[in-house]
Amino acid sequence: MTFTFPLTEKRNVEELLKHLAQHKLSCPGNCVVSAKTHVAHVSSFHTFALGTARTAW
Repeated sequence: MTFTFPLTEKRNVEELLKHLAQHKLSCPGNCVVSAKTHVAHVSSFHTFALGTARTAW
């Protein structure tokens, strides 16, 4: 499953990786992060953790 995470100046890729780690998602361990200028796409088979991380973001 893939979710889209919006990125801003305060919520950048580094903050996203820290946020994902709080939800037991680590790159490249159990998720893949593809970052662009204003958005990051995160894919993982751990759909519950990924959905929870997206909701909390």
